[in-house]
Amino acid sequence: MDARIGFFMALMALAPSAHAQQMRSATGPQPAPKHTPSVPKAHNPGAEPMKCDQFIDPRMRLYCADIERGYVQGEARRQGLPTPSSEVVRLPAYGTAESKRVGAACLSGTAMRRLSNGWEQLRTAKGEWLRCREQ
Repeated sequence: MDARIGFFMALMALAPSAHAQQMRSATGPQPAPKHTPSVPKAHNPGAEPMKCDQFIDPRMRLYCADIERGYVQGEARRQGLPTPSSEVVRLPAYGTAESKRVGAACLSGTAMRRLSNGWEQLRTAKGEWLRCREQ
């Protein structure tokens, strides 16, 4: 019987006491964390185009575009994803009135088309995903 009493005493020491539970409940209900809906993200490596337009020299712009194309396409191949297009189109930003009117938007460098139940990533005739810049 002594072993049972010792075991029961050890179990009671580990269990939270009713007094501790009353003290926790005396603080009142905790406010629920506020949930802010997140903006959908395109998960394409290198989707956001580099800022090659900043270069004044046209040769530097072409060099920057070649580096960008190689990086983005190489990263897509390494990850087993479809390769991005080498062309970059201008589209209105996601969430703007213009994007809602047109039914297309630039979302993190990826061209998206509005569907009745969400968004669809645009692809070129070659099957590459279309890259974009915000207007």
